[in-house]
Amino acid sequence: MLLARRRGRHVVAGRAPVRVHPRRKTERDIISALPPNLLQAISAPSGGRVVLVLGAGCSAEDPTGLPLAGDLSAECCRRLIADGILTEDEVDDRRDLSAVAEAVYKKTGSQRELIDRFPPSAFQQAEPNEGYLILAALLMEGVLVDTLTLNFDLTARTALATLGAGARVSTVRGPEEHTQLGARNLIYLHRDIDSPPDELILRATDLDEAWQEHWEEVITQRVLAGPFTVFVGLGSPASVLVETTRRILAARGTPPESVYVVDLLPHEDSRFAEALGIATAEYFRMGWSEFMRALAQRVVEEHRASVETDCAALSEELGMEIEDVGDLCSRLTEIGLLGLGKLRAAWMLEPGSYLPYEEGIPLRLFCDLVLAVQMVERESGLRARFSEDGLVEFRGDGYVTQVMVCSGGGWRTGALVEAELSRRRETTLPKGRVPPIALVAGVVSSPDVATPPDIAADIDPNDLISGPAQPRIVSVASLRDDPSLISEVVT
Repeated sequence: MLLARRRGRHVVAGRAPVRVHPRRKTERDIISALPPNLLQAISAPSGGRVVLVLGAGCSAEDPTGLPLAGDLSAECCRRLIADGILTEDEVDDRRDLSAVAEAVYKKTGSQRELIDRFPPSAFQQAEPNEGYLILAALLMEGVLVDTLTLNFDLTARTALATLGAGARVSTVRGPEEHTQLGARNLIYLHRDIDSPPDELILRATDLDEAWQEHWEEVITQRVLAGPFTVFVGLGSPASVLVETTRRILAARGTPPESVYVVDLLPHEDSRFAEALGIATAEYFRMGWSEFMRALAQRVVEEHRASVETDCAALSEELGMEIEDVGDLCSRLTEIGLLGLGKLRAAWMLEPGSYLPYEEGIPLRLFCDLVLAVQMVERESGLRARFSEDGLVEFRGDGYVTQVMVCSGGGWRTGALVEAELSRRRETTLPKGRVPPIALVAGVVSSPDVATPPDIAADIDPNDLISGPAQPRIVSVASLRDDPSLISEVVT
C-alpha cells in the first residue's frame, strides 16, 4: 500500500514517516516572532484583513500526517513505474508532482492512474491537526473571511464540520460552485479530492486553462483584496504551485511587504520565497500549528479585554459593586481559542461544539456568568479553574468542587434548562464529571427548586460514579440577593 495508517500518521511505503514536530515554544516566543502589523490586522475588530493560502505543509503535521508533495510524487512515480504505467526515462524530476502528472496524462490521456495511487481515501479521511481546528475557529469568528487552499485533502472541511460551522462558512470546491461564495469562505483553488481526477489542477496546461477561464483570477482578486496575504506550508517544490503563487500575487497587485511566507524550510531553501521575492524579514520559519496558535492567542487577548470591559459595564448597570475580574479573565483565556469556543457553547447551552465570540450570544449574558463565578470565588475564598466542557472547579487548601455553569439565554424556562442539562449529562460529560450544583443565569422563570433526583427512573441518586440524574439548580439572581447561598454552591 502507498500509505499505511500507523498511530494516526500516514506513512509513505519504503520511507520514514512524515513527521513535523516544530519546537514547542512559549506563547510569548511565538507571538513575538510575528510582525506587529500582522498581529494588529488579525485582531482588528472588523476582521477580514488577513487571507491565508495553504500548502501541503499544513497537512503534514500529526494527526493529519499526509505526505509532502515531493514525497508523495516520488512514491507515486515509483509505483507507476513498477506497475508498468511509466518507464524510468519518462519523468525528469520524480519529486515534482506536476511533472509526474504531465507524464501520466501524456501516456494515458488521464490523471486517474496518478490520483488512484495517492490514494484518495487517505486525503478524504485525514484527521484535522490543531492548526486546521484553529483555522475553522478563526473562520467561524470572522477573523479570517477567506482562506484559499492549494491542497486536495478534505482536512479543512472536516475541521469545520468538527466545530459545527454549518452555514457560517461556505466551502467552494470549484468554479461550478462560485455562486456559493458567502461572507466567510474556504476555497479549494485547485479543487478537492472528491472531484473527478481529470479536474484536479496538477499540470501546467490545467493551470493555464483555469486562469484563462478567469476562475482562479476572479477568486484571487475577490478574496485577496485585504491588506495581508500569508502563504503557509508551501515549501515542497512543484511547478504548478510555484506558478500559482506567482499568479496570485499578480492578481493581487499589492506591494510585497504586505505578503508573508510561513514554512519550516530555511529561507534560502524555499522555492516559494524565491518565486515571490520574499525577503528574510517577511519569511517566518515555524510550523503550521505553531503559527496558528500565535494568531489564535492574539485574538484571545482581544476577547479577554472585551469581557473584562463588559463585566465592568454590566456591574454598573446592575447597580453592583464593580468586580475586579482581571485575574479571573486571564485564567479563563488559558484554555485557548478552541477551549473558549467550546466553553461558550456549553455555558450558553448551544448544541454545536464551538460558539463564536459574538454570534448568537449577547455578550452581557456571558459576562453575567463570569461575574457570578467571580462572586463565588471572592465570597468562598476558593480559586476558579475553567475547562472547555463548561465545568468550573473551585479549589483551595486541598479542597476541590465542581459546578456546572450555564445561561438560559434570557428566554429558556427552568424546565427547558433542566432538559438541556440532562442532555449534556448524557451526551457531553463523562461519568464522574456531573457536579451536584448548576449555577444558572438568564432563565425566564425561577429555577430555584430542587429537581427530582431520578427523572428517568433508571439512575441511582446514590451512585458515586454516575450521581443523580440532575444537579440542583441555583440561580445567579438568588446568589446576589443572598450571598450566604454560596456556601451551598461550593460544598
